[in-house]
Amino acid sequence: MKRISALLVIGVILLSMSALVASGTSIKIGICQIVEHPALDAVRQGVIDSLTAAGYVEGADVTYLLANAQGDMGTALSIAQDFKSQNVDLVVAIATPTAQAAAQVFAGTDTPIIYAAVTDPVAAGLVLDDKDPTGNGNVTGTSDLIPVASDIALLKELSSKIKKIGMVYNPGEANSVVLTDLAVAAAKDLGVTIVKAVADTSANVPIAAQSLIGRVDALYVTTDNTVVSAIASVVGAAEEGKIPFLVADPTSIGSGVTLATGFDYYEHGLLTGSVVQQVLNGKKPNEIPVTYQSKTLVVLDLDAAAKIGLTFPQSVIDKAGKIFYGGTMWERAK
Repeated sequence: MKRISALLVIGVILLSMSALVASGTSIKIGICQIVEHPALDAVRQGVIDSLTAAGYVEGADVTYLLANAQGDMGTALSIAQDFKSQNVDLVVAIATPTAQAAAQVFAGTDTPIIYAAVTDPVAAGLVLDDKDPTGNGNVTGTSDLIPVASDIALLKELSSKIKKIGMVYNPGEANSVVLTDLAVAAAKDLGVTIVKAVADTSANVPIAAQSLIGRVDALYVTTDNTVVSAIASVVGAAEEGKIPFLVADPTSIGSGVTLATGFDYYEHGLLTGSVVQQVLNGKKPNEIPVTYQSKTLVVLDLDAAAKIGLTFPQSVIDKAGKIFYGGTMWERAK
């Protein structure tokens, strides 16, 4: 690769990055996600495509070790330990639990840990400071902190009858706890109430969702990996209760959710890939501040809305960048 050759020609020796720039070797990158669902899959693909576009040819310049923890923290730790035993040059950890596992296993090493789709890396104990990276060791990455207050305001805009909003969440996910707490505070300011239901595993999501029906006027799910991986059961509960369901994951549109907000997770993957490239080019993680994604999207599903007898107000339609109707995604002209 050109960048590697250039470094060797000028004789620059980056001690912490020596494994990444060794001549004639393929960089080995371990990529692990906490569960399989469209948003995290899109992040993974975005990372790989970003590196491909930068000239890293899979099988020649880079080898990817792909893994999925299936929602289990113990499995995430085992995967991280396996990556360590295989002497990976860099780890991409997708979602908070996976990042925590990687950071724990690789603590005290020079192996860079680049996380993605982490809501609050400081609260998760991944970094000490999101703006000043000097004390963050071998960890950096990208955050998908969502505008929770805006989501709740959008739900409230659907109908004046929406007074109680149900949230299914996993208290074992640090990201979900942060977002649920933010939702409770925002709801109070907006004159609505959050009713919480706990699901500590994906198998418990249907029970938690069903427990809210008849008690709330709408459902809201944030970027909780446990719940999003079992999104069909929440959709079923919303349809049974004839109430709108907003999820902070645009990739879930088409699965029956009424509307979605949040980030384009493929773009999030590309953004994460750019951080990986900085490290491969010689920067240390503790020289790179946390990168935040800022552009959000509102997507409406007219088919799902029709199932529960909801007509979107024009004010909500005006906010939509995409609309799903008749099984087809329509994008607003730019």
